[in-house]
Amino acid sequence: MSDELVIHFIEPFYTGSHKQLIDLLTSELDNYQLHTLPGKKWHWRARVGALQISQNIPHITNSKNTVIFTSSVLNLAELLALRPDLVESYKIVYFHENQLCYPVRDVKQRDFQYGYNQILTSLVADKLIFNSHYNMESFLSN
Repeated sequence: MSDELVIHFIEPFYTGSHKQLIDLLTSELDNYQLHTLPGKKWHWRARVGALQISQNIPHITNSKNTVIFTSSVLNLAELLALRPDLVESYKIVYFHENQLCYPVRDVKQRDFQYGYNQILTSLVADKLIFNSHYNMESFLSN
């Protein structure tokens, strides 16, 4: 069993600012693994990304030396339910956006499932990082 720290970057929407952030972070690292899905149809990535990605991450035998870094598009609670070997990992979630107050395109009732997924994700994460003070305050106040 290796004592070397391994960072698993998990991104179910690997495009735009999501891809730019991951690429920037991994450009200075040697010991990491990248688990991504193509950056299209974010609604479906948010709904089923955990199931899809759970099948691509190798089994973790030493989760104490494992860091999971993901965006809030991933339902982290769902991933951990599917992959109990990841539960003891240190889990960091980056919020590019906040689905609790994200503007809706059409005048219709908001689909609260995405915001609810982000709430569940924040409850199982060890560290939350927001891209702005506004994003953090609007998430925490909702």
